[in-house]
Amino acid sequence: MVIEDLIPIRVAEKNPIDMLPIAFLYSTMAIFLAAWIFPSNAAIVAVFLATLACMPLMLSLIGFEKEKEEMHRDYLKRVVYSLFGGAKSHGASEPAEQLLPFFIWLFLGLAVAFTFWFAVLPKDFAANLFYVQLNTIKEINLGFSGNSAAIGLFFSKILLNNIKVLAFAVLFSIIYGAGAIFILVWNASVIGVAIGDTMRNALSAYAPAIGFVSIAGYSTAIGSSLMRYMLHGIPEILAYFIGALAGGMISIAVVRHEWNSEKFEATTYNALGLVIMAILILVIAAMLEVTVSPLILVK
Repeated sequence: MVIEDLIPIRVAEKNPIDMLPIAFLYSTMAIFLAAWIFPSNAAIVAVFLATLACMPLMLSLIGFEKEKEEMHRDYLKRVVYSLFGGAKSHGASEPAEQLLPFFIWLFLGLAVAFTFWFAVLPKDFAANLFYVQLNTIKEINLGFSGNSAAIGLFFSKILLNNIKVLAFAVLFSIIYGAGAIFILVWNASVIGVAIGDTMRNALSAYAPAIGFVSIAGYSTAIGSSLMRYMLHGIPEILAYFIGALAGGMISIAVVRHEWNSEKFEATTYNALGLVIMAILILVIAAMLEVTVSPLILVK
């Protein structure tokens, strides 16, 4: 296999922005191969193919993180530091690996690909190609539409749903090693199609306008759409990635028969800490989704 060797994991963690074009390539290949070989089921097959492309990288990442977890007693603190994308950890002579920015750029690359191709492909072709994602978006909008006075109820529903997805991410990683990447790619495809649909609608709405009005209206719609979905979408996906990492580390420890050892206890402790961190991030994401995101109007 070639694509997993495009960027070594140690390089990817030190230069996480490199994952943006790599992930874009993964998704683009998946979309066109699915449309060519399985046109009637391309919506799901594209997600599976993108998952297969990301799987070796995720396995390498989880293995690399397991090595660091065994080497450093302050592993959880190092993960928190990595939120700041290059903060030095405990007097290290060089920047720590940027684990969480790596996840963000990977997700953005996947989502941008689905956004771009949904927006530029012919309308009917794109609608048929991504019909599953479009139906999912409609169901989400129906499920969470209603009176703004019920903000507490919406918050509970969203948070419980996100925690359920996090539980699946952890479980899939424990069972399949890096199996949670399917959930993450699927979420990237749904968010990407949602943004792409908004961009297409904006293009139609402002196409009759002249010059600056058209450009300004189109730019505003795109920016508003990105803000509305990414404001809470990035923290959510980040939490799922962290959960996937926790489950993957447990999976490696089990495969190595480390149970009933100090190593397994340390791994369990760190995995639990990662899950708690993920839940806290999901709480913040849910608060943003019910309070701030609805205020961003997409026209």
